[in-house]
Amino acid sequence: MEISIRFEDSCNSNQQVIVEDISGFSNILKELGEPANGYMRFFRGHGNKEWGLLPGIYRDDNLVRNEDKIIKDALTYCPDYFRPSDTLFEKLARLQHYGYATRLLDLTSNALVSLYFAASGESNKDGEIIVLDIPKSAIKYDDSDTVAILSALSIRESGFNILSPRREARQIAELSGLSFAKKEQQNFIGSRDSAEHIEAALHQIDIMKEHIVEQEYIKHFNSNNEIIKLLHDIMKDKPYFKPIINPEDLNKVLCIRAKLDNYRIMRQQGCFLLFGINERKNEPACLNDKWKKFLDNEYRIIVPKENKEKILQELRAFAISKQTLFPELDMQAQDIMNKYKS
Repeated sequence: MEISIRFEDSCNSNQQVIVEDISGFSNILKELGEPANGYMRFFRGHGNKEWGLLPGIYRDDNLVRNEDKIIKDALTYCPDYFRPSDTLFEKLARLQHYGYATRLLDLTSNALVSLYFAASGESNKDGEIIVLDIPKSAIKYDDSDTVAILSALSIRESGFNILSPRREARQIAELSGLSFAKKEQQNFIGSRDSAEHIEAALHQIDIMKEHIVEQEYIKHFNSNNEIIKLLHDIMKDKPYFKPIINPEDLNKVLCIRAKLDNYRIMRQQGCFLLFGINERKNEPACLNDKWKKFLDNEYRIIVPKENKEKILQELRAFAISKQTLFPELDMQAQDIMNKYKS
């Protein structure tokens, strides 16, 4: 059977495929095929195609500058919403749940749930569904050490950056490596060994030098005062955390499989992208573009504003609606009241 999909050019020269209804969306997913071996597929739907994959805290410069204060105020003024045993990631997830801007971005493993979010809200804007095929190596559970590291960035002050710690640690490490190599090479001055033997030995010295440089780099990076403060925050969450951070981990974006300990995450089959930093705290880590899956490697999946209401009506037949995805009492109030208004 031939699959009918409507393509069109968008005004910004990016190609796009149009979602007319659930049937058309299903056809698009069939055309995408299955994720490659070693990858898992997730979806992100939002009501405005201009938003991109950016967590809420980075959509406003004032918010990201005050991220640590926002979190501390929330924990101070609303302590009853948090358990003493909650990790910082769990606190961030709860803040996200209640509408705070955080460094988390919601995803779902259910394609129809993403279609709901692309069709709901922003009724005068075109929505978008972004498909992400994420390698399993980048998918973590919420008790992962790397998750604790990236979560702790949220309570560092706005001026936090790793540029100076990295540069200083690299300089010291390179000097240590050069000192080691020079000392070892002295052993071969005037040596009567064969040229082949000397060449092999020097090659081994180079390998050992690289290993020493990397070890010294990590050691001195973690002895920087700003990094020590970050380690202190991490160890509040994880007392047994080994106090060693690989600088590269701070620049990552991870997919987190959160605990299904609230009905909303369960109903939405939700998970999160957790964003690190791009050297400076006020700049988000870069999402790997290779994770994004496009139809025929170029077509964005767009939900036009004129199709949104029809799609929402169709989704109700699949038990996907505001009432099913947001089961909390406060989220149900308006819909229930509207049913009985004159």
